[in-house]
Amino acid sequence: MKTIATGLLFIGMACTAQADEIAITQVGLSFDPPSVTVSPGDVITWTRTGGTHDAVHGRDCFEASDDGGIFAGFPYFDLQLTASSPTATWTVPDAVNGRIPYFCTVGTHCEAGMEAEIIVVPRAGSKVVTIEQDVLDFLPENAVASPGDTIVWNHNNGGHSIHSGDITTCSNDNAIALPLDFVYDSVIWEIPDDYPAGVFEYFCIFHCEINHIGRIDIQPACAVADLNCDGCVSGPDLTILLGSWGPCTGDDCPADLNNDGAVTGADLTVLLGSWSGC
Repeated sequence: MKTIATGLLFIGMACTAQADEIAITQVGLSFDPPSVTVSPGDVITWTRTGGTHDAVHGRDCFEASDDGGIFAGFPYFDLQLTASSPTATWTVPDAVNGRIPYFCTVGTHCEAGMEAEIIVVPRAGSKVVTIEQDVLDFLPENAVASPGDTIVWNHNNGGHSIHSGDITTCSNDNAIALPLDFVYDSVIWEIPDDYPAGVFEYFCIFHCEINHIGRIDIQPACAVADLNCDGCVSGPDLTILLGSWGPCTGDDCPADLNNDGAVTGADLTVLLGSWSGC
């Protein structure tokens, strides 16, 4: 098996300050646990306990193909687990498929059941912007997001891709180049905190010429207490906070400034401490 440097063509890596570390152990002819859930930026470490093994991105005992370079970063990893390399690590890229199957290629280990999977989900606390692939459309075609948000593209039918680049010439810049199909049925991109504002263009590499394109207007993130995102913390934000008073959860509760599950006096203190009055 060849050694592959992965993730180099993706848009950087997610903010490591939030990254989790996930441990997977080779036990006999198995990976324990057989399924892990991670987010962009997390670091996965495989540890060998005996024998000669590897962990290779692919499914049904076949290594994932890069389709001649169409998909940047494929396969995601090809990691050795041997006496001389008893541990191996992989950092989940900012842009990645939502499900990553893998297996051991040594001998008949895969046929004996040495397969596992990695499930990638948006990081807790990240605002999620969902885009649906519908035949030859991305819905919405024009989305709005900010650095730190997570874009999730969902597959619904056919074979497609998410490729970033120039939608007028259908030329890919390899920042994102991932399949979106029946096997890889979602693409997740955690927009880096330092990503510049502007219009991010993308397309399906198979259908770009017939206008299977999309855009994301990446706008500067609002201050935490700027609830109406008008550039200042003032009376309208106070009105929003008071109107949201009480228990709440998730993305439906932007006024929960300290993320404790309720809008209370603690959040009011945060807002008043950020008051700009402009």
